[in-house]
Amino acid sequence: MHSAISACVLVPALALAGGHGEKPDAAPWTHQSLNQTLNEMPQGNVERGQRVHTQMMCASCHGENGQSPSRNFSSLNGQTPAYTMKMMLDYRDARRWENYGQATIMVKLAQAMTDQQIADVAAFYAEQSLSDWQIEQTLPDERFKMADKLVRKGDASRLLVPCSSCHGVNGQGNGITPALAGQVPEYFKRTMHAYKNGERHNDVSQGMSQLAKPLTDAEIDALAKYYANLEGS
Repeated sequence: MHSAISACVLVPALALAGGHGEKPDAAPWTHQSLNQTLNEMPQGNVERGQRVHTQMMCASCHGENGQSPSRNFSSLNGQTPAYTMKMMLDYRDARRWENYGQATIMVKLAQAMTDQQIADVAAFYAEQSLSDWQIEQTLPDERFKMADKLVRKGDASRLLVPCSSCHGVNGQGNGITPALAGQVPEYFKRTMHAYKNGERHNDVSQGMSQLAKPLTDAEIDALAKYYANLEGS
């Protein structure tokens, strides 16, 4: 118990000291530059990744096996390694530079990691099983149908492609497209609103920003609970 409390206190204190610091000057991703960068990343190792997870005290926010114990932090278990590597590079190189506590923590931690450590921890999280979030999300029939339609069929009238066309029917993700099954609903909603409101800019060719803008708050909430209840199988 003492070590867990210490980690929860130490990680934010270390990361928040001095704020973000000077912002690196990283060019926005293109499909070509992202694919080239990921192809040049070292091969990840699960055992080394578990050590990085322990040494960097990732469990204090993201849970022992990457399943978040908190509404404030994302779950990482079962996440695609390419997406985890991309996120860490985005934090490190300032493609993600949001001005709130969780983002500040991740910027500091990512800047302290090598490419090998990033690849290793991505391999570790990918090896953990996808599962629904630990707190079942109640979704009335009409809201379930709303979300299920967006996931499976999209909405041609608003030029919304089905979520499943990139994230998979079961939210399992693929390559740089993240797994959404079992994701913490509050994190999902915060992310979608950040894309919708133009506060997050690290999506390739602004794909998610364009898809999030037409969504209503009710649709985002329904999708968050829909994906939280999936197991990704």
